[in-house]
Amino acid sequence: MTLMLKVGFASACITPPVGREMPGLFEKRHAEAIEDDLFVRATVLCDDATCIAMAQVDCIALPDVLVTAARREAERLCGIPAAACMIAATHTHSGGPTAGCFNSAPDSAYRDEVVGQIASAIAQAYRALRPALVSTMTSSAPGVAYNRRFLMRDGTQRTHPGKRNEDIDCPVGPEDPTVTVVGFRPPNETTPFGCIVHFACHATHMNGLAYSADYPRWVIDTLRAVYGPAFGVVFLNGAAGDVTQVDNRSTRPYEFGPYWCRRTGQSVGAAALQALAMADYYSGASVDVERVRVNLPIREASSAELREARGRARGGADDIEAVYARELLGVEDLRAASPDYRAELQAVRIADAAFWSAPGELFQAFAQNVSHSSHFPYTCCVSLANGYAGYICTPGSFAGGGYEIRTARSSFLAPDAGDRIVRAASRLLGKLHERGRVELEALPGRLAEIGGDDSALDGLRAATRKRQ
Repeated sequence: MTLMLKVGFASACITPPVGREMPGLFEKRHAEAIEDDLFVRATVLCDDATCIAMAQVDCIALPDVLVTAARREAERLCGIPAAACMIAATHTHSGGPTAGCFNSAPDSAYRDEVVGQIASAIAQAYRALRPALVSTMTSSAPGVAYNRRFLMRDGTQRTHPGKRNEDIDCPVGPEDPTVTVVGFRPPNETTPFGCIVHFACHATHMNGLAYSADYPRWVIDTLRAVYGPAFGVVFLNGAAGDVTQVDNRSTRPYEFGPYWCRRTGQSVGAAALQALAMADYYSGASVDVERVRVNLPIREASSAELREARGRARGGADDIEAVYARELLGVEDLRAASPDYRAELQAVRIADAAFWSAPGELFQAFAQNVSHSSHFPYTCCVSLANGYAGYICTPGSFAGGGYEIRTARSSFLAPDAGDRIVRAASRLLGKLHERGRVELEALPGRLAEIGGDDSALDGLRAATRKRQ
C-alpha cells in the first residue's frame, strides 16, 4: 500500500559580493549593486519507496562538474541518491560567475560556494519533510513570452530583427504560454504550503549591472503575497532557447528593466495562483525517477574555418569576430578531447506530471514534440538542467541563420542533437509512464476530501425542505 507522500522545501542564498563578473551578455560585466538576492530553492519529495530532489539555481548555467559535485555533496548530507537529484539553472543573465563564455570567465571559489549551497538547500528540504497531498494543474500567462527568431522576406532567419522590422515574414518557432503547477497541501488543511512552477521564457529582463534573479523572483513574490513568506516555491524554466519577453512585432519600447521583469513574473505568478485555486488534490500519490545518457556529436569545423579562426583570434575583446574565433578554437579543443558530449536526460514523475531535463538551451519546438508524444497529462521540459551544452537548435535554424547557431562554448552541438534528444526523451518518458501505469490508473480514485464539515450542506437541505 502506498504511504502518504512527504514533501519539504528550503532555500539558500547565493548572492556573490558586488564586483564579481556577471556572465550572460557578450561584453564583460562586473556587478555594481544588488537588485535582489540570488537563491537556490529546493524541494524534496519522498514516498514509501523513492526520494527525489529538484532544485532551482538563480544563475546563467550549471556546468556538468558543478552538478556532479553538488549531487555528491547532497547525497553525503542527506542520502538522496545523486541520480535522483534534478538541478536546473533559471538562466538569469544577472547572476554570478558559475560559467564562462565569450568575454566572461567562471569563478572557482564562487562555484564551490554554489555547490555547497545547493547541497545544503536539498538537505534542509529533506529535514523539512511533511505529509502532503498533491495537485497538478495548468493555467496560462499569455502576452509575456515570444519566439525571438523570424523568417525574413529574403528567406534568411534572424534573431531579434528589431521592432516592427518591415522585412519580417513570420516567426520561425513557437512559444508556450502554459504555466504548469504541482501544488502541495497538508492532509487536513485546504491551504497549500508549497508548489513547483514551470514556465518557458529567457530570464533576460534586467541585463544591467546589478545582481537579480530576474522574473522568477516575481513569480515567487506573487505566490508568497497570497500564501505567506514561508510558502515554498521551486521555479523551473522550460525550453526557452528561442523564447524571450521581447515582442519584436509590437510598437512598444524594448521590454527590458524592472517594470518588464515584474510584469512577466507577476503574470506567471498570477497564473500559478489560478492553477492552485482550481486544483484538485490527490492522496496516495507517488514519485519516480529515471535517466539515460545520450551521446551528442560536437560540431566539427572545416579546415578553412580553423585557418580563418587562427588568423582572427589575435584581436581584442571588442572585436566580435576575434571573440568568436577564439570560441570556435575552444570548441575544437573540446572535440579533440572527445568527439561527443555525453548528455544526461532525466525524467521525474510526480503523480501524473512528468518533468524531463535538457542540458542546455533547448528550442521550444523540441519540447512541444516531446509533449505531443507523451502519455502523461502534464509533460514539462526543464532546460539547463544537470549540465550545460549550450543552445540546442533546430536543424532548420542552421540553414536559416541567426545568433544561436554560431559556434561557441554556448553553441557547440551538431545540428541533429535536438532530434536525438527528442527521441531519447520520448523513450525515457514512455518507460516512466509504463512503470507508473498502475499508479496513474488509480490516481483519479484517490481524490482527496476538500475538508470541513457538512453544516452548510445541512442548512441548505433544511431551507429546501421549508420551501417545499
